[in-house]
Amino acid sequence: YRIPYSAKRPGEVTNVSISRVSMGSKHLKYRLAKNKKAKAEIDGTVPSQVFQPRLELRRKISVVLLHLLAVVLLTVSFAPFDCWYLAYIALVPWAMTFISSQRSKWTLFCGWAAGLVFWAVNLYWLWWITLLGYSIGIFYLSLYWLVAAFLLRAAMRKGIPTWISLPVIWVALEFVRGHFISFPWFFLAHSQYEQVRLIQISDVTGQYGVSFFVAMVNGAVTDLLVSPLFVKKESTSRLNRQIVVGLVACLVMAVVMVGYGTFRVNQSKETTEPGPVVGIVQEAFPISLAGRYDPPGVIFDAHVKASEVFLGKDVDLVIWPETMLPVGMNPEFVTVDVANLHGDELRSIAQNFFGQQVWQKTNSDDLIRMNLRPFIVGGQTPRGKREVGALGFAKKLGELSKRLECPILAGGSCLHKNPKSVYPQDRWVMTNSAIIFDQSWRASDEYRKVHLVPFSEYVPLKYSWLEMHKFLRSFVPTVMNQLEPGEDFSRLKFKRGEKNWNISAPICFEGTFARLCRKMVMDRGIKKVDILANLSNDGWFVYKSDNWIHRSTEYSQHLTPYVFRAIENRVPVVRAVNTGISASINSNGRIESKIEKGGKDVMISGTLLLDGKASQDKENLPGHGLQVLVDRRVSLYSIAGDLFAWVVGIAAIVLSLISLRENHPECVNVEVQ
Repeated sequence: YRIPYSAKRPGEVTNVSISRVSMGSKHLKYRLAKNKKAKAEIDGTVPSQVFQPRLELRRKISVVLLHLLAVVLLTVSFAPFDCWYLAYIALVPWAMTFISSQRSKWTLFCGWAAGLVFWAVNLYWLWWITLLGYSIGIFYLSLYWLVAAFLLRAAMRKGIPTWISLPVIWVALEFVRGHFISFPWFFLAHSQYEQVRLIQISDVTGQYGVSFFVAMVNGAVTDLLVSPLFVKKESTSRLNRQIVVGLVACLVMAVVMVGYGTFRVNQSKETTEPGPVVGIVQEAFPISLAGRYDPPGVIFDAHVKASEVFLGKDVDLVIWPETMLPVGMNPEFVTVDVANLHGDELRSIAQNFFGQQVWQKTNSDDLIRMNLRPFIVGGQTPRGKREVGALGFAKKLGELSKRLECPILAGGSCLHKNPKSVYPQDRWVMTNSAIIFDQSWRASDEYRKVHLVPFSEYVPLKYSWLEMHKFLRSFVPTVMNQLEPGEDFSRLKFKRGEKNWNISAPICFEGTFARLCRKMVMDRGIKKVDILANLSNDGWFVYKSDNWIHRSTEYSQHLTPYVFRAIENRVPVVRAVNTGISASINSNGRIESKIEKGGKDVMISGTLLLDGKASQDKENLPGHGLQVLVDRRVSLYSIAGDLFAWVVGIAAIVLSLISLRENHPECVNVEVQ
């Protein structure tokens, strides 16, 4: 145990620490940390000043309970519980055990186990989608807690203040987690998403600056609890400088953040101007591994009917959620000549509608073509069922766009020829796309999702190690169609009157990645986007049993990162999400309005009109809110990116090297009489 010792009289040893006690030989070995030439004189008892008062945890159960308390506090600080103020002490019980406990290995184990419990509890909504992925995921994420515990403990034992070590280590690991096998979920900053003035610093530091502040306060409170408030100096006592400096640093940082936030919020009154009038449609169609509960035609018609609410409202753009369009409504596919499809190309298209069995069940091109034609151009199937077909759906959407007199931005699975095919089944590939229909059946613009979710949307190694790719694919349910990623963050354009508007449409979890949204907004240092429009389908995250829909906390958790995307890039964010939560967020990160009914925003159908006018139709427009205001400001974060996070990451490496370095000071043996 290293216990600092301060001498009272000249000539005595300064900064002595006990490194080992040998009871058998009745010797104490002392390490002289600073004054190596000093001589020690012991009168038979160790001076009381050696044992400065610190909180000590002697029992295992005490450590366990403190870690469980940390898990509870941290969980309720996030959405949907929104006890944001608890985030400032949530890590304190977890951190204080690493300096107070006398059982090092047990404490580190509990530090890791606390992370495992935290992720298991808060990501419970994954287990009914993929139990294997859920298990692997929470284990992987818990390792970040283990690394944080190990480094924090080492830094504490070196005497580095916790208000410095905790934010540096925690934020660096958040940064790594956001890039390596990425899962940018439950950052400390996300607990503060409703504290608008406090989080404006995100347009400089990104969300990591807010996380740093929250962790710093946790560290300062930890120091306050585990160290003495007063220390002896000669014949007097004084306040512990480490504690005072930490508390003052937190106070100064809070004042700076709130002051800066107030300035930026007030500034927006001069930098914003009216943007397009946007109508958002939200329906409630759950989905599971068994597939959708409703056929594509029913889902499509429900969105058409809901969109008719906007007739005569002078809307500039109507937005539907992700994958609400039937498969293949893109021009490249709906104009394909079915009669000229043969062999592998024909079967490659057919498997997207009928599954891979088309490769085994028949060798007849004519039979496959006969079954496939109704799904492309419409008509009657061999079994007597009439299909509208991708072309028919495209024409219906074009007609709706004409009636609304505005474009429709909607999400759907599109089919494209694959110029880099590596096996027969991928001559045509499917993409997760956002496409615009502007008063025509032919889509005018398309964005293909770039950052696909591993295994649920794509299996890696397709173009580098095909056999391993096929092996891994065998573990993924066939209902999860494998998608081809887009190659660039293309922007969607539409014109209304004399104005041209540019929209980037991050699809599903893409919007939770700060670096991706920044690339969508900026191009060579120039802001190119007026609005971020997130299209998502969170219908996976409900559990249906005995005709009862069980909602999950994923919906609220998924909304919070978009508050930071709006601030980081100074762009308004609109969300259209199947099953919820659809919302409008201004460029200051304030959630202006949501689609709600009866106080609920999940598993409901509704529309949201963002036109800034008083609505007389509250039943049809329950979430009526403020007009989208575009912002002229270009943030430092948009220009410099994660510079702050990189600096913190470098600081974490330096701190780790200092903390883990072994010291070899001169030692003297002192015999105890």
